[in-house]
Amino acid sequence: MTRDELRSFFTDHPLLRAVIDAVIEDRGGQVLSLGPLPVRAAILDYGCYRVPGGDAETFQARDLLVDLQGPCEIVVPDDDAWRQLLHEVHADRISDRSMRSYVPGSRLAARTAALAKETPAGYRLQRMDAGLAALVGPETYPHGVQVMGGPEMFMQHGFGWGLLQDGELACAATSYALSDGAVEIAIATHPDHRQRGLAACAAAAMVQEALVREHEPHWNAFDPVSQHLAEQLGFVFAGMVEIQALEPAE
Repeated sequence: MTRDELRSFFTDHPLLRAVIDAVIEDRGGQVLSLGPLPVRAAILDYGCYRVPGGDAETFQARDLLVDLQGPCEIVVPDDDAWRQLLHEVHADRISDRSMRSYVPGSRLAARTAALAKETPAGYRLQRMDAGLAALVGPETYPHGVQVMGGPEMFMQHGFGWGLLQDGELACAATSYALSDGAVEIAIATHPDHRQRGLAACAAAAMVQEALVREHEPHWNAFDPVSQHLAEQLGFVFAGMVEIQALEPAE
């Protein structure tokens, strides 16, 4: 299956494109499909996301959904056939976790340029290198270091910014997924350093680098705090990403 053929399976996913296109462009994750028969449906596997696409009315689509293991977040196509099939297969194990999707607004560049200069007192803003990437862990999840295969792979394929205090990583902004034209931004603050303005500063630096690299920054958020931060930075609401969280089988 060619890249263009695979891409045609995912036209019903107008949002979360940095993640979807990263897999299609072979920049991370994997394509789940059934062979050697002609492929009629596939699922993109990237980080916490599983993204179905193709013809929902095929045995391939059903078998791929049956094989999914939780916990994961299934990104539902804008297609009633996929919605129905998902509920037929996993009705007792899924719950809604839809999130708000944001894209750059007209004020994003100016706002983030200013915020990136407002480093909170007692912290140091640093562009991510291999040493800093190695400090990114469960206290600053979600992040791109894990999904890209560790610090070394992250430095080859991603970028990020962090805020440090006394050698400890307090906040990390990373590329969760990087496609040819867009970047999905992940931001997380260590629990001991929250509510100090760190996320706004690190995310602003991340946006500024994305703009320099000519990667359109994307922001997706389930949590109201993250949604508010996106709007503070200058992102604008683009729509809802329909997601069903799949729990592990008992």
